[in-house]
Amino acid sequence: MASIYKKDNKIYISWYDTFESKPKSKALGLKYNSENLKIAERLKKAFELELQNKINKLNQIGIVKDKLSIAIEHFYRNNSNKAPGTIDEYDWFFEKLNKKFNKDESCLQLTKLSCEAWLTSFRTSNYQQNTLFKISKVLKKFLNFLFEYNYVPMFKLNKDVTFKRAVKPIIVFSSEDLKKLIDGLKTKNSNFRTTFNLLIYTGLRPSDIYELKVSDINFTDNILSYYSPKTNEHFMVPMHPNLIPILKERISEVKEGKILEYESINNIGKAYRRYLTKQKLQNKGYTLRTFRKTFITLAHASGMDLATVSKLAGHKQINTTQKYYNQLNLTKQALELNKLEFPTK
Repeated sequence: MASIYKKDNKIYISWYDTFESKPKSKALGLKYNSENLKIAERLKKAFELELQNKINKLNQIGIVKDKLSIAIEHFYRNNSNKAPGTIDEYDWFFEKLNKKFNKDESCLQLTKLSCEAWLTSFRTSNYQQNTLFKISKVLKKFLNFLFEYNYVPMFKLNKDVTFKRAVKPIIVFSSEDLKKLIDGLKTKNSNFRTTFNLLIYTGLRPSDIYELKVSDINFTDNILSYYSPKTNEHFMVPMHPNLIPILKERISEVKEGKILEYESINNIGKAYRRYLTKQKLQNKGYTLRTFRKTFITLAHASGMDLATVSKLAGHKQINTTQKYYNQLNLTKQALELNKLEFPTK
């Protein structure tokens, strides 16, 4: 299983690693002579016993000694129903992973130490905190998949090594900027106007409204039905009174089929960014998610209860809305605290 050889007047041991499917060697730290050869033989036997015990243990728990590429393909098959944005996230993650770990070698190269070393290597990168959090998040998901299907023995990453999500301040449209954007819609086409109003009056994601069809709008009960790729669920929500005439006008134009006309969801973002630039609001941190944040903020300010906002926003878990509300409360507390005036000497 293992062999001893001489190199530069030193004793080395070599073996074939069945877990990573490649030959390996290491120096024993001994000079090449007859006395040390006897020591090397004893070390070799102990090492062979250690390797055999490891093989027996993995065989006992049914570890599958497949290449990393096979496990990745299996992972994609299991997650083929995920939203396109999530699949893009997986693609980006595995591109990074394969730069560190050889996809043509065994999954067993992913150990606690190697994964933690890979994560800590990103500490000196220029990635934003939430980008680093995304790496940690997908890595944990992939490792749990590997554990479940016995590709690797189970281990737990040290929490001090993984990255936490950055808590960013909630950016919403100011009243003045929102009015400016709404007033500017008069010069925009029906497609863009409808998109803008759908986002602001529903708080839904662009992916939620992208596939909306005429048949999804019920003007009798003022109900909007949609499918969310993010949560893989169908929802029905009431429509805000201000949105109803806008949708009626748009539907009178398109007649049937899709309400919005964009080649892709990304094109919605491009059109929106062009509009921000035209209105000279491009440097305020506004993104497409600002619509959703503004909707939830206004709902919170109006005193709307947590459960109702959660349903309207299409959150799969009410905890998601609760976290948002908690952050809003902290923001409000900070603003109120700044109003305090203390006497100075």
